[in-house]
Amino acid sequence: MVDDNPIYTPPFSKAEYNRRLAETKQRMADAGFDLIICQDPANMGWLTGFDGWSFYTPQVVLVHLDEEPIWFGRAQDAKAAHITTDIPANNIIGYSEKLIHHATGHPYDELADLIKDRGWASSRIGVELDAHYYTARAHAHLVEGVPDAKVSDSEQLVNWARLVKSDAELVYMREAGAICTAAMNRAIEKVTPGVAQYEVIA
Repeated sequence: MVDDNPIYTPPFSKAEYNRRLAETKQRMADAGFDLIICQDPANMGWLTGFDGWSFYTPQVVLVHLDEEPIWFGRAQDAKAAHITTDIPANNIIGYSEKLIHHATGHPYDELADLIKDRGWASSRIGVELDAHYYTARAHAHLVEGVPDAKVSDSEQLVNWARLVKSDAELVYMREAGAICTAAMNRAIEKVTPGVAQYEVIA
């Protein structure tokens, strides 16, 4: 459980992550999606708390209307999902290392197999077509791997959900604002003609 993790303190409570998932699932239902695949690192973190410096290889969070979230990524990065999220252990799934930079294969081949194994092969699937790390090749392998699914752009569904801030998020935003204000005021005090930038920073 995120709240009981002895080696990691999550930035938000389990209740907050549950609220976000519920909001996202409602938006999915309204938009006609059974499943969304999130590859935007910010969306993955917002939905589950996942925190790992591993966005440079394919990794996603899958959110299905009727299931717990799934983390799917490089096997060596799965430990970060175990530590920083509340995702059930059997829903943290690493793909084969041999698929990294493979000439013809792709991690999304195994993602497609996962979707079929879960019984979602003919689902209405939303993908983040505008996410920086969702490549054209990833999309091609996904569409080829689940030919009976209806795959379409989720149109930043999670990003729009993130715009509405909760009370817990506002606490951090106000703290960040106070820190930035203090830093700027201190810098303004030091900025005078002839003072070098490095002296102001120091």
